Amino acid sequence: MTDFERYVKIESFCGDTPCDDMQIHLVQYHPGIPGYALKYNYYVTFKGENLAFEDYDVDFNLPMVWIIDKLIVIPDEIRQRGETLTITVTHKEFKEYRSTIHIKMRKYELTLEDNFETYNTDLWEGMPYGAKTPLSITPVQDNYVRDGKLRLEFKKLDKPIIQDGKEYWYTDAGVRTKGKFSQKYGCFTAKCKHPSYRKGLFTAFWLMPEGKYCDEYFFKRTDTGDDFHGCSEIDIMEIFCHPDTLGSSHTEHYWEPGWDWATQGTTKSSLGENYIIPGFKYGEYQEYSCVWNEYGIYYYVNGELAKANTNIAPVDDVKAAYIKFTCYIGPEGSGKARHWGEVPDELLPQEFVIDWLKVYK
Repeated sequence: MTDFERYVKIESFCGDTPCDDMQIHLVQYHPGIPGYALKYNYYVTFKGENLAFEDYDVDFNLPMVWIIDKLIVIPDEIRQRGETLTITVTHKEFKEYRSTIHIKMRKYELTLEDNFETYNTDLWEGMPYGAKTPLSITPVQDNYVRDGKLRLEFKKLDKPIIQDGKEYWYTDAGVRTKGKFSQKYGCFTAKCKHPSYRKGLFTAFWLMPEGKYCDEYFFKRTDTGDDFHGCSEIDIMEIFCHPDTLGSSHTEHYWEPGWDWATQGTTKSSLGENYIIPGFKYGEYQEYSCVWNEYGIYYYVNGELAKANTNIAPVDDVKAAYIKFTCYIGPEGSGKARHWGEVPDELLPQEFVIDWLKVYK
């Protein structure tokens, strides 16, 4: 089963007889997200050849839908009705040939919204870990909200924090909703601003299972040929110092049952994809979203589809996901900490800012 099979149906006819000579094709099904028009790339073929737009007529059963540059555009208010969009294309010269596509629209219901007017301790807790280098530490604060924003800071301290006999001169931060809010399936979206400095800082918006990491899963990966690869981490967004792109990474991490982190060390497999954000500038807000359901996970940046993974299937005991926002630092002198590099002391402090979070089902 795939989402395409669940939500899309294509029919083609010559007169009243089923016939595949003329066909409308959807390049990639995805459900779209609240607040943005739903867009689909498509093309039409006639007897195996691509048909030019001027060679066929188009009819819609719903209002306000239009086609431009081989792109079907469905306004958010039409998608939110949850109806089925039917598009029929008819050959202008050979009018007996037509093809119809039926797309079931996704309707969303808001289940959580936090605009960070205050720091809601009934929803959030600070994370006591997260630092990625031996010079930094992640202390828990009482309040991460200031001026109506959730602010996770990267700092150099005037005096070190001493723990277990070690001195820590740098701090980073993270918050999560573990044990306070979690949801199985739905749309998770946030408006975030990354630090203005590129290197040495690593920010992320991700989902984790309510349960034991690596042992409890969101879904099964179906394209490996193995009996089981279970996903228990969804990285909706990761921004770090990538040498060639200005954008975000979207990744799922998979394990087999009984995977031993202590002895095996790394994920069994990962599916990650870098997305170049049009017009991206460090220090400016972007909106990051994912839609997760039984047979697909879809990532969006500023309403545009960035990645789709439909090679998944539900597991028997699907775990709900809680939300995390984290920021890590590569302090000066720490060496090249994997892929996020270093940040000079004189450019600290920096901060990862979250304007709002919304969750839908």
